[in-house]
Amino acid sequence: MRILIIGNGIAGGEVAFGLRRAGSADEITILSAEEVPEYDPCSLPYFLGRDVPRPRVFRRRFEDYSSAGIRLETGDAAVAIDPQARRVHTSSGREYAFDRLVLAHGGSLFVPPIPGIDKPGVHRCKQLPEADRLDRHRGSAAVVIGSGAIGIEAAEALKKRGYAVTVIEVMDWILPALFDPETAGRLKRRLERCGIAALTGERVLRIEGTQAVAAVVTDRRTIACDTVVLATGIVPGVALARTAGIEVGRGIRVNERLETRVSGIFACGDCVETVDACTGEDAMFQLKHNAIEQARIVVRNLRGEPAAYPGAWAFARAHFFDTHAVSFGKTTRATQCELGQLEIIEREAGEDYLRVILKEGIIVGGQAIGRFADAAGLLIGAMWRRESIPLLRARRELLGGPPTATPWTTRKLGELLGLTG
Repeated sequence: MRILIIGNGIAGGEVAFGLRRAGSADEITILSAEEVPEYDPCSLPYFLGRDVPRPRVFRRRFEDYSSAGIRLETGDAAVAIDPQARRVHTSSGREYAFDRLVLAHGGSLFVPPIPGIDKPGVHRCKQLPEADRLDRHRGSAAVVIGSGAIGIEAAEALKKRGYAVTVIEVMDWILPALFDPETAGRLKRRLERCGIAALTGERVLRIEGTQAVAAVVTDRRTIACDTVVLATGIVPGVALARTAGIEVGRGIRVNERLETRVSGIFACGDCVETVDACTGEDAMFQLKHNAIEQARIVVRNLRGEPAAYPGAWAFARAHFFDTHAVSFGKTTRATQCELGQLEIIEREAGEDYLRVILKEGIIVGGQAIGRFADAAGLLIGAMWRRESIPLLRARRELLGGPPTATPWTTRKLGELLGLTG
């Protein structure tokens, strides 16, 4: 059987090498628009900050593909799918035949329509060639547009390189997709203590400069700079799927087997819209662990072993300098339009902070900084089990009783939520 995989990122690589680990003798081809073997895009800010040498960002070497009997075609982007002829057409005019097709091509950076955004000195940090260009760039003052995880990590990297760094976020708090304002405010203060300016609730109007970047103009001020980094979010790649008549929403829509409505065409990774494993709602969590789990489900189905994907789950880290924070499940903002009684549990110990969101007594999300972040697994487990926190409160006297009275996880959860005092 001819298996063609579009995309050589984490999801695509996991499908190809997962098939080989499972003993598949199928003909496997990976089609990649990039020129390099698989690498970890999450490592790029650390490479930029000189914390990780460039060779360490790679997850595979070219010889890994050949030794596994996997054909890797690089530097050629897929542009159209003919589902009837079972062929993929590329930008160079080549065609690739398939019996089974896996779409794992991720997404692309959202580029806002800002005047001057194409000037020399404006950079991205999503792909390795972009990180290489930024690494070679010689600047001294940078503006990072966007304060998601990549934006914060890029800001840290540039600060370590000696740049003066300003982060601009159009929302009223940094890391808005991951954290509530109460948590984000604490992270912003930590970021500023490290010498990075964080401007929130501010919109970039234009990028100025004659031959290259000279300043960023917002609706409040002008910031002199010679470097701009775009960290403005990822748009799922759905255009290719549309050429085959595959249903798309925010991302490519799939069933529980991660197969599209076109038989024999599967999808996984950042281009896919699935469901929230805890709530069953439609969801897009573009996170590494979800890409790997989805790829493994695709492998099983390609092998003829029916396997259902239980859904994606939101868990992300925000790490900069000596600050470590995590977010899981929903934020308060994500639950505000939902029916049901919400409750917030907050705990603070010095600079360590915990925020847990309950809906009808069940944990639906949370955020933590410092030592509370180290115990996030207990909270995630309780969220998955849909453990009743009101019931836990009612059993407060047992939490402080003999160790044999309640399970260890229940006791530790009670301690974490401050129910044992």
